[in-house]
Amino acid sequence: MNLVWWSERPSEIPLLLLTAVVTHLLISFSQTVMHYGLGHRRLGGIFFRNHIHYHHVHYSKDHLVSPVHIKNDGNNTPFFLIPVALMIASTYLIFPLGVFTIQIITAATSFAAHVYLDRQYHVAGSLLLRFAWFRRKQQLHFVHHKHGNSNFAIIDNFWDRLLGTYRNPEEDDAENPHRMAGSDGQAKWSSAHSSALSDLGRNENARNRISISSLRAKCLHEVSRFVRRELG
Repeated sequence: MNLVWWSERPSEIPLLLLTAVVTHLLISFSQTVMHYGLGHRRLGGIFFRNHIHYHHVHYSKDHLVSPVHIKNDGNNTPFFLIPVALMIASTYLIFPLGVFTIQIITAATSFAAHVYLDRQYHVAGSLLLRFAWFRRKQQLHFVHHKHGNSNFAIIDNFWDRLLGTYRNPEEDDAENPHRMAGSDGQAKWSSAHSSALSDLGRNENARNRISISSLRAKCLHEVSRFVRRELG
């Protein structure tokens, strides 16, 4: 398809635009439903185990980001390429060449966007944090990792509203240390994240001190018993 093709078929442009919109919506809906039905239900089998035991364990509510993207983190998002490819292949003999080509381009772009954004949500200091729309979507995704029963969509969160699985991040403001609101959201997030990590370190040190104190007390008790037995 080139400029000559477009100039010769101006009446088909609305159809091609409609095809692009519908294709993206089908892909985002498929991602949301697969995430909900396979990633968070035992019916999903290996997808469920892969997603819950790896992705959600690695990115738990106390560790939502990492300095860089972690490969093989159990993310199932790339696997929804399978139904997308089957859907596109089934239309090869049905749609005209122009419509089919637009469908392929839109599907590839939408799929890449889903995978990319899903990874960027968990990268500390992502360049996309400068954009308010990204910070908002990251908030929604963090709520998903905190509760596991809401906000399954990666891009089009209105699907969660329609499916009844939408959860507003403001409901968790009081207990969510990763809130990022306002133009300085990235700084607030970084400060909160560092504070959360410090708290975790302090808790770990406290547990270690308690263990050492318990061990000392036990040793003193045993020594006292030995001395009393020998002197008695």
